[in-house]
Amino acid sequence: METKEAAAAEQLQQQQQLEQEQEQWRGAVEAALPSTPASAAWPHIASFCALHRYLPGIDVCELAAGDDGQPGCVRYVASLAPAPAAGGAGREVASWAREELLEIDGGARRLAYAVVGSSMGFGRYVASMAVVADEDESAAAGCRLVWAFECDPVQGWSLDGLLGYLDGGVKAIAARIEEAEAAAAAGAPAGGDVVAAA
Repeated sequence: METKEAAAAEQLQQQQQLEQEQEQWRGAVEAALPSTPASAAWPHIASFCALHRYLPGIDVCELAAGDDGQPGCVRYVASLAPAPAAGGAGREVASWAREELLEIDGGARRLAYAVVGSSMGFGRYVASMAVVADEDESAAAGCRLVWAFECDPVQGWSLDGLLGYLDGGVKAIAARIEEAEAAAAAGAPAGGDVVAAA
């Protein structure tokens, strides 16, 4: 009798685990760019293969397939491990992903992409990045970056952990765009390689 109850309890636990795994994660994070108008922020986001310029921790972002900025193109992004001790060889890839640009809409200032392969435990993952103008339409008004996603639960992550990572990322991207725009207004390149995309 106990064996049947134990088997039934185990089956129920497996079914609940399967249902949790099939549950979709959804969320959005955002960051303000108080001194950058949406029209100035958008070219930075629209540069699909320039993510390494704006997102700390991404050391490599390069075109892997297609035409940069055209739906269907694929970017390869990677984070490199810290440099080895003196005398060691170059840095190794710590984590990587291939991301396909699904759509880009300059009028709406929005792009959508999907992770199509990674070393980070992602299954199905679709996200969008949008630049939203502040209510005040004046030229001096700022904007917001909104990073939204829908995905399968990510192996080794919690939903809160993923939201925290993306929240830190969107705030860092916003800060670097603000820095690049301030440097451009002052006539000097920011950080040496952060440039606005045309």
